[in-house]
Amino acid sequence: MRVASFVNHLEFELEGNINKNAICLGDIDNDGQNELIVGNEKGGLAVFKGECHRPVRVGTDLGMVSAVAVGDVFNSGRNVLVVVTGCGYCYIYDFEDDHLGESTEKKVLQPVHAQRIPANIKVMLIGDVNGDGFSEMVVALTDRVVRTYRWVNSGEVVGGKPYGKLIGLNKWELGDQIGGITFNQCKDGTPSLLVAQPGGTYFTLKVQPAGQDRELDPFDEKSSELLTKMSLDYEPLASARLRSPNIHTEICGNIRLGKVRPCSYSSEGDVHENSKTVSVQSDSDVGEAASCETSKKLGSNQARLSTDTDEESSFEMFANKSHVRSGTESNEGPTGLASAYALATLDGTMMLVHEGKIQWNLQVDHQLFAVCKLDVTEDGNDEVVACAWDGNTYIVCQNTDCVRFTFHEPVSAFTAGLYGLRGKQVPCLVYATFNNHIYLYYDITMPHIVTKTITQVLQKEPKYQQMLEKLGINANDTTLLKELNHFLLYGKF
Repeated sequence: MRVASFVNHLEFELEGNINKNAICLGDIDNDGQNELIVGNEKGGLAVFKGECHRPVRVGTDLGMVSAVAVGDVFNSGRNVLVVVTGCGYCYIYDFEDDHLGESTEKKVLQPVHAQRIPANIKVMLIGDVNGDGFSEMVVALTDRVVRTYRWVNSGEVVGGKPYGKLIGLNKWELGDQIGGITFNQCKDGTPSLLVAQPGGTYFTLKVQPAGQDRELDPFDEKSSELLTKMSLDYEPLASARLRSPNIHTEICGNIRLGKVRPCSYSSEGDVHENSKTVSVQSDSDVGEAASCETSKKLGSNQARLSTDTDEESSFEMFANKSHVRSGTESNEGPTGLASAYALATLDGTMMLVHEGKIQWNLQVDHQLFAVCKLDVTEDGNDEVVACAWDGNTYIVCQNTDCVRFTFHEPVSAFTAGLYGLRGKQVPCLVYATFNNHIYLYYDITMPHIVTKTITQVLQKEPKYQQMLEKLGINANDTTLLKELNHFLLYGKF
């Protein structure tokens, strides 16, 4: 496994313990730059923006903040901040007239709406869960219940702000403790809600839009009934292969993939004969990583081909000794964009699932408590980022290549996403420690996670391609290119 060392970071200070879901990245002032929002168990709320080490906005006396989220709850076309507490209070903050970037002065936040909802909320999401074009608020409780809410206006505007309340739409009561919840797009393009269950399993909840014949009244107490048709599917996946069937599970959906390779597991979890065992506990790939770095040096120094006579003669000698073959290799597998989801368990299991089939399954020796998606290589595809309580962080791409980053101390909360810094959105990793500090690592982009060979590095050299064309060598014939590189480096055929 390759090991990464991230250095550049921002350090924030916030007193009090932070719940693992009371931290998020989002654009609350709708300026195109994400902010960092953190709540603690003392009832404090802090908003950090840019490189300012102190919060630009704070909230106090809220109660134990259990979850925060950013989204278009009002369905007005702009984001707002939603904060829920363990005692059952929901606060909504609107930053439409508050420009955070113009001043770093610390101001006290005042919610535009406060409402009592069921207590013991542990996870919160904001998004369109039923495909009707309107955002809902989805919450999961510690008593195994999932609820959805929608904001309903009363038809009046008070002080230029919408006036109404959150109305309960749906309620599910599950059999086991809920780990995490996430949105995910189904194969037919419709949204669904995935709810993690112990042992690496999950439920798929699909909600149909409510009928148009009944309108929601914000002052009708009976409107909190189940108003939409629901479907529920249980997916055991490969739970029998996990170390503990009752272990806590986290889930992250809507992961963008490039090529979808043939999975190593069938729908029942059986391993195919041609599949290979993947493990991230060994460091056998260090040699390959070293060869990758060596190939970079060769590509820039020794293996950079020019039109010199000696180098041309080397190519001609190889062409005379070898038999040039034509044809291209077969494709690796089907192509096409797809939405996938990842699961991480407290016993160190990570899985990537696509259309109900496990793409890969990895085991690590650390207790994973958070899983996110993030495009670390900036190639348009998401990598899976999982963090353990001791600070060890794993970044895994679709091909199961893994990079590990070791944070220097235990963490209480973790998130990954985009953060607005110096006028642009940059990928970052955020760690909240038990010592009242928050660390945001922003310089984490990597050119690739997959180990590159010297053939792959040289194929990007224009002069190398020109010499191949002169010799009539097919640039896609990897076997012949390996022989050519071996001859150029060691003079042996």
